[in-house]
Amino acid sequence: MYKCLFISNIDVLTKITTMKKIKTIIFCLIATFGFSQVPSFTVVYLDAKPFQQNEIAEKFDNFYKDVEFNSGGVYLEKLNRGNTMGTHRVVFFGDSANWGMKEGQKERIQRGMFWRNVNDHVESWGDKYSGRILDYNGEVAPDHYGYIQIYDIAVSDPEKFLAAHKKIVSQARGLMEDRPVAFGTYDIGSPNGATHWVAVGYKNIGDNIVMKSKIEQQLAKEWKEYYKNRGEVLSKGNFDLNILRTYGSFN
Repeated sequence: MYKCLFISNIDVLTKITTMKKIKTIIFCLIATFGFSQVPSFTVVYLDAKPFQQNEIAEKFDNFYKDVEFNSGGVYLEKLNRGNTMGTHRVVFFGDSANWGMKEGQKERIQRGMFWRNVNDHVESWGDKYSGRILDYNGEVAPDHYGYIQIYDIAVSDPEKFLAAHKKIVSQARGLMEDRPVAFGTYDIGSPNGATHWVAVGYKNIGDNIVMKSKIEQQLAKEWKEYYKNRGEVLSKGNFDLNILRTYGSFN
């Protein structure tokens, strides 16, 4: 639609660098979800070893199967085209005031073993970012279709942008039907200087291209008004992905 969404210490003796990265992830999660009461997320990028996607997914399935969350959950995603920062990413999301797995779901030793097993299939761990979900529009969760395009942007006037964003999404809703559109911030970390992001869900890449063409043709006047009213916005890259696994619930 747019042109321009726990780790414990592991292998102390042999994987010191990885351990430090994992501790940093824990800190980001605590900072994001411990002190605010808005929908939030932390995303962790990684480069999987060649042909190890199924093994990683299996480890996630074995660990998160039947796990109950206080709110939100976890997405395991595969990065495809565009300005990507790895092969996969893990997204933790939920209500900031009621975050994480319910008490008693997993012991600390189980969490440590899980991440050690995942790490065996990872070439390297990448950057991690935390932020908020400020707006969500659509009748279904992001994993309903499982294909998402994300736009990283630098917004000069967030209030003005959000107003313009909500208006154009409302105007395009008839064409978009139930496809989800989300908007949020980067509060810890800034990928390529981005301050915000927009995520749009589609059925697949073909649906993505067709919907963009329809909206550009049928809402040309509305798009012109949107660009005029949103304030200065710089594109910082975009990419698409597939949600491989869902644990918990986005709603």
